[in-house]
Amino acid sequence: MKRPMKHAVRLFPLRASRSACALMLIAALAGCSKVSTTNQAARQNASTVPGIVRLSINAEPNTLNPVLSGLVTEAYVEAAMFDGLVQYDDRAHLVPDLATAVPSLENGGISRDGRTITFHLRRGVKWQDGQPLTSADVAFTYSKYTDPKTNSFYLNVYKRIAKLETPDGYTVIVRLAKPFAPSVFQFFGRGSGGYVVPKHILEHARDFNRDPFGRMPLGSGPFKLSRWDHGSLIVLQANPSYFDGAPHVREIDIHIVPNPNTQVAMLGSHDLDLATQLTPSQYHRVQRMQGIRTLLTPTYFERFLTFNCRREPFTDVRVRRALAMALDRHRIAETAYANTAIPADTLLAPYDWAYARDNGAPVYDPAGAKRLLTQAGWSFGADHLWHKNGRTLSFGLLNQAESNPLSTMAQEMQRDFHDIGVQVDIRQVPRNVIYGSSGLANVGKFDALVDDWGADTEPDRSNIIQTKDISPRGYNDAFYSDADVDRWSEAALATYDERARKQLYALIQRRLNRDVPYVPLVWEKRIYALNTDLRGFSPEPLYSDLWNAQRWQI
Repeated sequence: MKRPMKHAVRLFPLRASRSACALMLIAALAGCSKVSTTNQAARQNASTVPGIVRLSINAEPNTLNPVLSGLVTEAYVEAAMFDGLVQYDDRAHLVPDLATAVPSLENGGISRDGRTITFHLRRGVKWQDGQPLTSADVAFTYSKYTDPKTNSFYLNVYKRIAKLETPDGYTVIVRLAKPFAPSVFQFFGRGSGGYVVPKHILEHARDFNRDPFGRMPLGSGPFKLSRWDHGSLIVLQANPSYFDGAPHVREIDIHIVPNPNTQVAMLGSHDLDLATQLTPSQYHRVQRMQGIRTLLTPTYFERFLTFNCRREPFTDVRVRRALAMALDRHRIAETAYANTAIPADTLLAPYDWAYARDNGAPVYDPAGAKRLLTQAGWSFGADHLWHKNGRTLSFGLLNQAESNPLSTMAQEMQRDFHDIGVQVDIRQVPRNVIYGSSGLANVGKFDALVDDWGADTEPDRSNIIQTKDISPRGYNDAFYSDADVDRWSEAALATYDERARKQLYALIQRRLNRDVPYVPLVWEKRIYALNTDLRGFSPEPLYSDLWNAQRWQI
């Protein structure tokens, strides 16, 4: 995934259908079902509502049909209602979900030639209307992901599958044209683009893209949609028949609160039990609130500086490297993120399994940066600026206007560059202007850019480093090209051998730090504020904190 806020999914009108009637029947029957309860510890906060968790998200979903979803908030909410075959846990480890095991070479789930992946499904799993979930549902879901008529963002992901077979009701066999190392989590992973949807509800849809299922979904997860007050609230009710055990709370109220200051106000008035999208500037404020505890969770979301390698002076690697050496990344992380971010030195997080400690990252060395500029033919003038062939060393820095931490980060970089005699003009631009289909980044209309990448535990970065993915064909906004990097990337994707892959990704990290098309800056941490009465909450750093909502207690 390139960036965590994906393109918006189209908004479609409702119309009545058999699936809507089925959902109303389910809601009626749910009132007669018993939800698991546990002995509650004494409440610390008088505002706590036993059995109900109130949390906030910052944007309203357009749809809750996971095949059509494209927004982070949609996948976040859907994790409570749907399942995939596998999922990530709170340590970013891949674990079984609907499958009985995560396929691997060791357990025989991945064939020796790497082109066949076999999933065995749990028996006894039911949809929220009581119908059994089988391999036919997985096959149907695959057919919708790959249907060119479906408005799905994941067509290219599932096109890697040459054939999907279901020899019985509880076996799914994926045939690949060639080995693809990220297959296991990219296909049918609970999170973004991997939820399984019910065939018996959706196979008769006249128009899958417009079916009311997107407004009244039915899943197999621990919670089901009870009410959706558009623009304000989504109410989820416990599914007592969930295969992993009935939830401990009876209800989750998801408040739609775009303004982070409003989220903090709701925490202060104890109208929220959980806020998940706070800003660094709010962190110390919420730490002082009574009845609230805070969490900082490492993520796989990185901010970095991108040079346009097709533009002067960034065509010279010595200039790029000198500018990288001018940046005090530790101070930038402290200042822009109030100590809620981790300084970065590669495009892989330091807690990623393929991260190479010996990666050759340029160190903070302003004096060394000046020496390198001199070697590149630049002269330091009496005006305290660098000049070469009648040109002054200066450039524009494109930055997203919507983020206060990024504004501070851009100013801190401007300060560091100024200290070595380089002029930088910060240009604040809305995100959609930068990253739209004809945006400034895609068409290369920039000098340098405060960029970002929403990743996962898969170390592949081919979308932003390979020649074939140079914008606008991919997300290589640096317009960087290196034949070795291309070859190493393809070799790493073609093998499941983790040791071999790690060696290849170490080579890539060192080459990128030599050529410096990107200057890694920080890995953001996610800030949480939660009611001290809420137990069992365990943030999942990739997709959704609702991954284990059935275990929450309050």
